[in-house]
Amino acid sequence: VEALPVLLYTMMVVVLAFAGLIYLAEPRANIPGIADALWLTCVSMSTVGYGDLAPVSPWGKFWTATLLVVGALYMAIPI
Repeated sequence: VEALPVLLYTMMVVVLAFAGLIYLAEPRANIPGIADALWLTCVSMSTVGYGDLAPVSPWGKFWTATLLVVGALYMAIPI
């Protein structure tokens, strides 16, 4: 129970950081707003992957792939 605030804070920082990176890397035609970048980040980090948004630029693909690894490692943290 004591670790929960730390885990939530860490997840919030990771989501916001990667959403910003993906928003900057992707063309506006693909990710028109920061809310779309946050949605892509949350869906990717939780490994749900709806497929409604996907990166198209090389840097967007790089940051999303890095996010998938970070998300998998984050989900593997024992409480």
